[in-house]
Amino acid sequence: MAVRIDIDALRDVAGVDVCAAADKLTVAGQPAEILPVGGGASGVIHEAGKPPYEVWVGVTADGFTAECDCTAGAELCAHAVALTAAALADGFAWSSAATPPSRTAVDPRVAELAELARGLPVRRLVSLVAEWAATDRVWENRLRAQAGQLAPLTAAELDDIRRTIDNLAHEATSGDRWDLHDVEKAGRAIVEEVEVLAQRPPTHETLLLVERAARAWDGLAGYLWDAWETYEDEPAEIGGALRAVHVRLCEQVQPDPDDLAARLAEIIGAAEVDSCLDEPGDYLGVLGRDRVKALRSRR
Repeated sequence: MAVRIDIDALRDVAGVDVCAAADKLTVAGQPAEILPVGGGASGVIHEAGKPPYEVWVGVTADGFTAECDCTAGAELCAHAVALTAAALADGFAWSSAATPPSRTAVDPRVAELAELARGLPVRRLVSLVAEWAATDRVWENRLRAQAGQLAPLTAAELDDIRRTIDNLAHEATSGDRWDLHDVEKAGRAIVEEVEVLAQRPPTHETLLLVERAARAWDGLAGYLWDAWETYEDEPAEIGGALRAVHVRLCEQVQPDPDDLAARLAEIIGAAEVDSCLDEPGDYLGVLGRDRVKALRSRR
């Protein structure tokens, strides 16, 4: 269920000083990007001479809720007010039952490592991140995305990635000497391409390119499914990674639900075995119950 937020009432609660600081951020174009997270809005605020602050706002069972990395100490900081104003200006669809990031279940292993990272000197932590990113394309692009360095993919870049995905799928089973390991390697390479492009600002064109990658893997996965005694987990693992990126992009892009349902139905129907996108329940947040039910009924 969607709700409305009264920005005037919110500004009254925040106070004159906070609103003045928020207005300066708005004039500076901050936040540059707004993403839907947990039913609320999330963004990163960049201010000259200060570290970037990640902020989230949304409507929870406790009412309007804001979370920010800054040390303002106020219930409503300037970053939260600026994000809210920007989201309202963009026509953001607020959920009436949002879940703040702090209340989202965190993998215990991730929590353990996060606590370990907090104890490191900043310089050493920065060095570790940089060393890792230098050897991993996905992490490098995640780092650049967090720093606000990545622009939407150009038409030429989209064409390059499209050709790369098509070539990977074709070469996996071309020639006389290919084997199942080539299929697995191609699948993992396709996942890497998709995860790299997903770090760019989300667009409808990016979403369609991920769907193309899903089709490519659907055409390869059958070889591994047939050899299930050797490749028991790989088909689902690779397909699940592609679907996870697709679902995340759907949540960010918010495509027309009827168009998305039609494309999913076509992709699922075209797969010779099982499509990696054939998990309608994963798309509940963007399709709604009726469309998910209709997709399930096609099985």
